[in-house]
Amino acid sequence: MRRFWCLLGLFFVYAGMLHAQSTFPAGTPCVKKYNIKVQTTSEYPKLYIQGFYGSDYYLVDSAVVKNGTAVFKKSKCELPCGVYLLAIFDESHTFTHIIGEFIINQNAKLLIRHTQHTDSASGYVVNDLDIAGPPDNDILYAFRNRLMTVYTPNVREVCEEYLKTTPESFAAKYIMAAYGTYQMPGDTPEGDLLKKRQMMDDFDFSEPRLLHTPVMTPYLIQQWVLREDDTDTIIASMDDILKRCSNPTVRNYFLLKFFSMMDMHDPVYDPVLVHLYDNYGHEWIEEGREGAIKRKIEGLRKVIAGAKIPELISHDIDSMPHSTNDIKAKYTVVWFWDPDCDHCQEMTPVLHQMYQEHAEDYDFEVFAVEVNDDYDRWRKFSDEHNLWDWINLSTSMGEQNLDFIEYFDILTTPVIILVDNSNYHTIIARQISLSELQKFFENEAGQMKVR
Repeated sequence: MRRFWCLLGLFFVYAGMLHAQSTFPAGTPCVKKYNIKVQTTSEYPKLYIQGFYGSDYYLVDSAVVKNGTAVFKKSKCELPCGVYLLAIFDESHTFTHIIGEFIINQNAKLLIRHTQHTDSASGYVVNDLDIAGPPDNDILYAFRNRLMTVYTPNVREVCEEYLKTTPESFAAKYIMAAYGTYQMPGDTPEGDLLKKRQMMDDFDFSEPRLLHTPVMTPYLIQQWVLREDDTDTIIASMDDILKRCSNPTVRNYFLLKFFSMMDMHDPVYDPVLVHLYDNYGHEWIEEGREGAIKRKIEGLRKVIAGAKIPELISHDIDSMPHSTNDIKAKYTVVWFWDPDCDHCQEMTPVLHQMYQEHAEDYDFEVFAVEVNDDYDRWRKFSDEHNLWDWINLSTSMGEQNLDFIEYFDILTTPVIILVDNSNYHTIIARQISLSELQKFFENEAGQMKVR
């Protein structure tokens, strides 16, 4: 019994906050009304129902307990079919504990009888639910009772048995997705990868009702796609999941979730955003955001790794124009900065020192452009730090050939872009740290020695 409640807690322990959720995408199976009566022997003043949508959770309803009975009832609603929690919260709506779970599927009229007893082995207070309603609850609680009353060395075998005997039931699909990998080891990279694969195999991506269960915790979503920061690996993981999504509602959920996860103003993930937009249609984009997303993607295409950077022209202290196309070094480090920016004040001298010490070794040039049009601050900072030995330019000294701020979507400074001049001025990376830049050059220099 203790093992079962630890198992159950793995999926519900994160439910410490409530989020409002009022609308769900088209194609989500919903009930139009519900009537849930809870009879309890415990002296709770109020009970709550908590629902799930993917990796989010939200408050569905609350009811005052009168004479041992709480009634949750709405005659007009859009309540998704799925798994819900009967829970208790304190006066500040902070999560206290879960009484139990139940399934709403087509018929949303339930009678839940709640009692408590103390487990003699562990001393824990155990909540018992007897549910009269949709047959999925009978399957779910038969599974639970079997795990509690019968020693079962292999939980997965029990999950598979229920899926085999009731293959069309939503409860069996939920049991398989939630508990199938419980006993699998996951303390090593190999074990984690195997468990990830098995969980993906156990999740029925054709079943939109599974989106409304506590299976997909935020941790699980992260593990499915963000095992490492390599964009190729992330894209491959996303493609693996999306090709399983035979149901459009499930597919659109994951597309929107993945895009939102990657849309974090970290240029490392920009190729992922472009990949999702280009390869999976646009039905998943929320209404009203189509134009903004399209403009964003069009902007990213110009600056992601692999794109060709256009010729950039700006002017030096003598108002003489300088072009990136005239640079003879193998690499160009484009440095957009602002002498009023704290980060620029700190990082510009560090980059300059790297330039002085290694520009010849690593065969790179710096194309530094002050973008704030502040001649006095630019001149003063450049004099103080002797920045005149690299290509030191300012937008205050003449008109550029294009609007750098608009073209590169510069919201904050500094902005760093590493360009490979030997490959048709191709962008290698954007917004990497100076330590990452140093590491890149060290690796390139090492490979040159080997060759």
